[in-house]
Amino acid sequence: MEKKLIILIVLIPTVMFFTGCSGGVAGEGSNSYPQTNGTPIVRANSYNDQGWDLITKGQYDSAINTFNKVLGDNPTSDEAAEANNGLGWARAHLGSLSDGGTYFQKAIDTSNDAKVGLAAAHIQMGSKADLDIAVDLLYNKLGGGNPHFHYVPRRPTGVSDAQCHALLAYAFAGSGHQDDATTQLDYAKELDTNWANTTIDQIGKVVEFLNK
Repeated sequence: MEKKLIILIVLIPTVMFFTGCSGGVAGEGSNSYPQTNGTPIVRANSYNDQGWDLITKGQYDSAINTFNKVLGDNPTSDEAAEANNGLGWARAHLGSLSDGGTYFQKAIDTSNDAKVGLAAAHIQMGSKADLDIAVDLLYNKLGGGNPHFHYVPRRPTGVSDAQCHALLAYAFAGSGHQDDATTQLDYAKELDTNWANTTIDQIGKVVEFLNK
């Protein structure tokens, strides 16, 4: 298994966890934005929204500066979590998912997006211990032990519900839980019927390799 995990790191490039973000903030000054799926937030015109607008435009350094303004302005606990989550994704885009790990860790208690980011960072690091942590983050902390949980991003992370389950399949396979990996991969394909030649397809091939 250890030898397979080394091959796994080679087969799965960093970029596969980023499917791309597009669009920007609409309805400036209102309480709901597309990137929050209509979820009201504390400050309608907050720096957190501006930070995610910058992320969607690929302006990651500017996004980092904007999220840091939130943290320096006596934020509520929710605002601080959102800012740290944003910092995690912005830094991940600039380098690797592991670069965002410290910030994701600060936000996982209240942010599902941060749980997904931190799990993906551990998967990217690739050790058996890291994959076990990823399983705990996605299956237990995010999914509550329900194999058919739904991940609805609050922000445009670029990770869909189906991709989240594919990542969990990947983590299960690397941890030696073959049946659980197969269950998650099948569910990911059920959620996205157009999975062929996508990130889910790439992960599926690795899962099948690890399950041999």
